[in-house]
Amino acid sequence: MILVIARKELRSLFATPMGWLVLAIFQAIVGTYYSLSFNQYFEIMQSAHWQVQRIGLTQFMAEGVFGVAAVLMLFVVPLVSMKLISEERKNQTMALLMSAPLSMSELILGKLLGIISYLSLLIVSMVLMIALLLPWAEIDLPYLLTHAFGLWLLMLASSALGLYISCLTANPILAAFCSLTVLTFWLLLDKFFSDDAQALFHDFSLMQHYRQFALGILNSYDILFFVLFAGFFVLLAIRRLHADRLYG
Repeated sequence: MILVIARKELRSLFATPMGWLVLAIFQAIVGTYYSLSFNQYFEIMQSAHWQVQRIGLTQFMAEGVFGVAAVLMLFVVPLVSMKLISEERKNQTMALLMSAPLSMSELILGKLLGIISYLSLLIVSMVLMIALLLPWAEIDLPYLLTHAFGLWLLMLASSALGLYISCLTANPILAAFCSLTVLTFWLLLDKFFSDDAQALFHDFSLMQHYRQFALGILNSYDILFFVLFAGFFVLLAIRRLHADRLYG
């Protein structure tokens, strides 16, 4: 049942202009930045006279392309997650889902899987962009895949947060605005609480954990943080819908 809901959600994204528009704008911005980073790399390397000044093409390209993608995800995730549940409430189809022979866990996980599949296409496209340089340059694939995996985990955590906020309102625009606000705060938590005495809040920053993947470091602690973060908001969303089913 989860796969059925995921396929329905994925089809609905591509059945609307917004799904294609988000995909086109994302690809245009990332593609432009990819081209600029490629040209900039060779300009910098030509001026780097000492070997110690030289850096790898993979690291330079990934930092540029995935860096701008992480910022774009801040806007893309609220846009694609805002209608997951709030649109059902707005169209008054939520009662049909509540009475359907499926659990709230299947509904939430199916919708989450649908938007994750959509957003994963964006990440795969960026990996392919850089991997296309293989015939002409030496690409560090483990570093590239680690960076991409970190961005995927960041997208997973952000989508779970957006899904929960979508459960709280029947207004998709309000859901998108609240998701953007909360996600921005959570991404920059380490900037707001940067003192050692506030290390607990510093460690809760999504961007702080993503930076480890950007350095090519695959740390089980960071993976566990993203998984637990996503799982926490998935459980909150399930409990919210359970409460709606029981008390209306």
